Amino acid sequence: MKRQSASLQQGRGRRGFTLAEVIVSAALLAIGFTALVASFGHESVVTQRGEDITLGTFLAEEIRDKAFQTAFDDVLDLDGTTYSPASLSTGVSEDLSNWSQRISVTPVSSSDLNEEVEAAEAQVARLTVEVFAKGNPVLTQTYYIFDFAGVPFTEADGGGDDDGE
Repeated sequence: MKRQSASLQQGRGRRGFTLAEVIVSAALLAIGFTALVASFGHESVVTQRGEDITLGTFLAEEIRDKAFQTAFDDVLDLDGTTYSPASLSTGVSEDLSNWSQRISVTPVSSSDLNEEVEAAEAQVARLTVEVFAKGNPVLTQTYYIFDFAGVPFTEADGGGDDDGE
C-alpha cells in the first residue's frame, strides 16, 4: 500500500502542462499562423503578376501580328509609336484603358542581327514591344521582321499563283 501511495504522490505534480510549456506552444502557434496568413497575401500578388505577364505577352504578340500583316517599309514607320490604351490587331475593342504598348523598330543587317543599318538598305528590322500596366513595365518582347519582297515563291514577289503554273 505504501508503494502505491508513493507513486500517487510523485504523479500529483505531473498531471498537466507547465506554464512555460503552454507559453512556448502558444508562441509556436502564433508564428505558424502569422506565416500562413502572410503566404496568402503573397499568393495573391504572385497570381496578379502572372495574369499581368500573360496579358502583356498577348498584347506584345498583337503588335507582332500587326507588323506581320504590314508592308516592311510601313513596319519601319512604327518606330516610336505608343498605343494607349493598348491596341489589338483584330480591331476588337477591349477594356485596356490601363494598358499601353510602346514600339521601337531598328533596321538591322541581314547578316548580323546586332548590327544597325540605315532604313533604306534594311531587309530586316528588330521590333521591340514594351508593355505597361498602369504605367509600370510588365514585359519587353523582341521580334525580327524580314522583308520578303523579291524572294521567289512568296506572296511578296507576286510569284505564287493559284493555278500551279
